[in-house]
Amino acid sequence: MGKAKNLRARVKQYFGANDNRPQIPFLMAEATNVTYTVVDSELESAFLENTIIKQHHPRFNIDLKDDKNYAFIKIDFSTEIPQIGYTRSVDPPISNKLQATSYFFGPYTAAYKIRNTLNLVRKIFSFCANTKVGSRPCFYYHMHRCPGVCVGKISLTEYREHLEKIAKFLQGDTAGVYKKIKAEMQEAASSKRFETAARLRDQLKALELLSEKQNVILAKKVDWDIISIALSILPSPYGRGWPSDGRVRVSRDNTQINSQQKIEGRDYACVNLFKIRGGKLFDKENFVYELKFEQGQPNGRQEILQRFIEQYYQETSFAPKIIYSQIKLLDEKILEQIIKSRFRKTVKVILPQKGKPISLIKLGATNASEYLKIWLADKAGNLDKINQCLEQLKQALNLPSLPNRIECYDISNTQGTNPVGSMVVFKNGLPAKSEYRKFKIQGKNTPDDFAMMKEMLSRRLARSQDDGKIQNPNDKSQINSKTWPLPDLIVIDGGRGQLSSALDVIGIRFSDNPILRPPIIGLAKRIEEIFLPGKEEPIILGHDQPALQLLQRLRDEAHRFGITFHRALRSKQAVKSALDNIPGVGPKTKKLLKTKFGTVANIKKANFDQLSSAVGEKLAHLIIQSL
Repeated sequence: MGKAKNLRARVKQYFGANDNRPQIPFLMAEATNVTYTVVDSELESAFLENTIIKQHHPRFNIDLKDDKNYAFIKIDFSTEIPQIGYTRSVDPPISNKLQATSYFFGPYTAAYKIRNTLNLVRKIFSFCANTKVGSRPCFYYHMHRCPGVCVGKISLTEYREHLEKIAKFLQGDTAGVYKKIKAEMQEAASSKRFETAARLRDQLKALELLSEKQNVILAKKVDWDIISIALSILPSPYGRGWPSDGRVRVSRDNTQINSQQKIEGRDYACVNLFKIRGGKLFDKENFVYELKFEQGQPNGRQEILQRFIEQYYQETSFAPKIIYSQIKLLDEKILEQIIKSRFRKTVKVILPQKGKPISLIKLGATNASEYLKIWLADKAGNLDKINQCLEQLKQALNLPSLPNRIECYDISNTQGTNPVGSMVVFKNGLPAKSEYRKFKIQGKNTPDDFAMMKEMLSRRLARSQDDGKIQNPNDKSQINSKTWPLPDLIVIDGGRGQLSSALDVIGIRFSDNPILRPPIIGLAKRIEEIFLPGKEEPIILGHDQPALQLLQRLRDEAHRFGITFHRALRSKQAVKSALDNIPGVGPKTKKLLKTKFGTVANIKKANFDQLSSAVGEKLAHLIIQSL
């Protein structure tokens, strides 16, 4: 996946001997076709490439580890009282005008940073939680964290002006906000609106305290972005530390990451971003990228930073006029075009050589290195815990192998109505939500959980692959709507009865080839008993055992997934109208009838002439016959 001015030259490079990137042989071995899209400019190609990479996650492209980390603060003007919250999706393009439907700030790498920021904003400025003006104030009004727009203490126009100050604060313009609040306070005091003046005075004090806590980087009030990078690569023969090429090396010994991951082409890079606003360090963000193949060479670092700047500045809500980069970018013009098209201003991308910028670059690289060490250590620790948990589960249940793929099944219904089944999948101890499945139970409308479990398992196993295995568990193309791989362990939510129902299905399905029969257990809720086929006494694990905790998480997730689907069906059934069962009566006709007659009861009372004047004679006959 890539972009090029000269498509012929771009494709040709893959067949030459000059491209030494390690992923090229693997890419060429799997490539079967080339497709392309013609656009009007390099800028459009950058936007398109970013969209496609985020949508499809191509295997051989540099990929941001967990795109969910991109989160934004959102001021939403679609309600009567504008709301402030956070979102993970942005309505493009991001507008810089408060008159727009939505206003975004970010991106942030984690939702907790947004929550902390919004808590700070609420303490300094206060904002309302209600969506419309009424007689009842919102919860925060009683805590003096809402200015009272919800009960008419201030007008909606005043509240929008209040939001303008919050917007400037979120952009880092603390000095501008301070001046505006100070002028408003003096004006309120001179007009003898002392309550308003006191509220503004408290905001000024809070801003002063915040300003004192921010690190002063420069005497000049400049706006800069400082971009640095660190790579998790094996130590070089020259030792650790700062190598001559400027790379930061993270020892795998320190982070306890198995070098086998390196062989498999799983490596990581961290980009550190310092946001300098008004000469102060306004914020710091770290972005972790997963490298499917080693990108340790200088050109590899350029690819990572180029990927980062194109993605980040297509989504960020603010861009400074100067960006300092640790290394020279592959294409600075693309970045300049992106910023010019989105923010209507020019930008300089500078490779610093001396002074404060170079010291900030080195500090950023150190921060990126430390963040990556902690991130990898945490990742390694989690993997160790998961492996220990799976090993314990294997021993407790006497399984033939580690249960890397576990499926759990649950039934949800209300006295037999709207019955559904849920299947959740854990792979390597973690939820694989893309492989969850839900089933509408078709054979039963009475409360018979055993029969429902039989139906669900029969339908699920009918989709299993012939050999029950997949060649490559990471290949999502093998998990499709037609064939699903067999699990290493099946967990049934319930006791002996549910387990017996499941065993009947499995016995029939694998009667010809019992070797492929997956292990199955039942997990009863009362005292968390684990029932095994052919054993009278259940296994009872201690509540502090990781193996039991994993099974509990699996069972609870299956219940959550199933009950959510059941409630959705039940709610849909509750609002279903008698008109829905009449052929020829669609949404428009139903709306017309309800507008004219009000309720279904009134429609029943209407005579033929009244109905035919509204919907015609043919439909009038049908409605009278059906109701």
